Amino acid sequence: MEFERVVVHVRRADYATLELTRRGWTQPSLQYFERAISYFTECLERVQFVVLSDDISWCEVHLSAPEMVFASEHPAAVDLAIASMCDHAIITIGSFGWWAAWLADGVTITNKEFPRPHSLLTRRMRREDYYKTDWIAL
Repeated sequence: MEFERVVVHVRRADYATLELTRRGWTQPSLQYFERAISYFTECLERVQFVVLSDDISWCEVHLSAPEMVFASEHPAAVDLAIASMCDHAIITIGSFGWWAAWLADGVTITNKEFPRPHSLLTRRMRREDYYKTDWIAL
């Protein structure tokens, strides 16, 4: 039996500024990734996680699962092609993650802690305008 592949998009570097944090942008916690990875390992018989990130070194240290591979040093177009070959997605903030999930076209997990409650971004953004209604917020 083949693996079902889950693309894991981790955007960290450019949204970690104090100004963006004040506005309501959040960095996903390790617990978010643990919950999302567990979701798939519990419901799929054979799963492989394919990590795409702007901070692959952080991912290699902090993310783990029995079948996890880290894609690095590819142009964005190649990473999107990799995402399109996956069956499901775990995403963080940004349009790249959104497109990775759209191309994977399976179950998608999003971070329920985005945007930060009671922030400027919360007042300007409605999750339902950004995330598909069948995507799961954990």
